Amino acid sequence: MLPLTILVTGASGFIGSWLIPVLTKALPNSSIIGVGRRAEPPQESTGSNYEYISYDLREPAGFKKCLPSKADVIIHLAGDPRTFLRSEEAGHQVRTNVMLTLNILDYAISARTELFMLASSVYVYSGNSKIPFREEEVGVPAENLGATKIAAEALVKARAIAGCFRSLAFRIFTAYGPRFRQTQFIPQAIKKLRSEEPTARFGSSDVKRDFIYVEDVAAAFLAGLSFQRQKQMYEVLNVGSGAATSIKEIVFLLAELLEIHKPIEFLSDQPNRSEADNDHQADLRRIQTVLGWKPATPLKEGLRRTIENSAVPSLNR
Repeated sequence: MLPLTILVTGASGFIGSWLIPVLTKALPNSSIIGVGRRAEPPQESTGSNYEYISYDLREPAGFKKCLPSKADVIIHLAGDPRTFLRSEEAGHQVRTNVMLTLNILDYAISARTELFMLASSVYVYSGNSKIPFREEEVGVPAENLGATKIAAEALVKARAIAGCFRSLAFRIFTAYGPRFRQTQFIPQAIKKLRSEEPTARFGSSDVKRDFIYVEDVAAAFLAGLSFQRQKQMYEVLNVGSGAATSIKEIVFLLAELLEIHKPIEFLSDQPNRSEADNDHQADLRRIQTVLGWKPATPLKEGLRRTIENSAVPSLNR
């Protein structure tokens, strides 16, 4: 592969913090540029081919001054990943996820980008009760994050079909691992199990999610670089484990790994769940065909690694 200039937005976030070291190691002759809102780069072990730029990408006026004039590949991770927001917070997420993407797309055209990769979300399937989720079976999302991500996908697709660049949209399922945001379920579950409370109490045990280890997500983006050599201009791909795992299964796996034997209680298995909050499971046939990617980390091993590093502070985009 020829040397590339690869720009990664959201480089200081959870997925970005894993992706940057993967890129710098795998592509030592390429220039990797990370952009994030943190003042200092969070990566502890990156190569000499990495440069970090602290900048708020919601302000496009400074792009010419702060960003490189040429970017062969853009990996767009930045955004607001929160789910099921209160109505008064939804507008901020729309502005962040949609307008920020539009800003980066305009920059991509001026930077003569050849490949644009977007981090989309499983929540584009919100309201879809048929699992496993297949890429072609997306309706109108019933949840705000999903709505913003399907809008971002549409903007990227329109530019790709117009011939501006090739593009991939990765619909990422429930990514987890060390440096996970501490407000998310797995670190919260670890905290409850480790607490001095005599009983660990959780929500409904039957909610199912497709948990994918973050290092495998980073590997999917690395595999995505091969899309430059393919004929099609646009593709959307699921990135998950392909398995639907219940909250109850996760909790008992964590308890086993932590060697904790306290009583565990769950709320009723028939909660008043939102129509937008259905079980998740990825159909992985398309990504295996297009990129040859498949997850490499078994759930129990990924949880073990997460527990071993659970004291590491979380990162936010």
